[in-house]
Amino acid sequence: MRKEVIIKISIIVILVLAVISITGCQTPVVSSIEITSPESMEKLNGNGTYEIEWIWTGPDKEINLMLVGYNVDEEEIGMMPIDFNIQASSGSYTWGLNFGESIFLNFGSGENWPWWFKIEADVPDTDIWDASGFFSVQWSIVQ
Repeated sequence: MRKEVIIKISIIVILVLAVISITGCQTPVVSSIEITSPESMEKLNGNGTYEIEWIWTGPDKEINLMLVGYNVDEEEIGMMPIDFNIQASSGSYTWGLNFGESIFLNFGSGENWPWWFKIEADVPDTDIWDASGFFSVQWSIVQ
């Protein structure tokens, strides 16, 4: 009788260890995004189009792109949407045509025109996001 109990306990322990081993060895899939373009201190021509680029890791999700404006002291002064629900796995988004006009309509001109910008990409309802380095946008009214 005692041998049977020891064998049963041994089998149960082996099964428990096998389950822990199988489930514990699976690496969770971690998603991340890294904006690669625009680059830090790049000057963009707002009269054309621009290819925003990123590296996505993980299962495909939808991301939102936002433009954040900063003053000369690098303090945030506002933000505007670029686009929503973009497939992260696409790795790029064509911004434009004449994207400077959209910035002008959102921020205005003169003292209201941001000195610096950053693009932020985020996955809604998660803590997955990234921001580009500071860049500038030059734009003139085309008639």
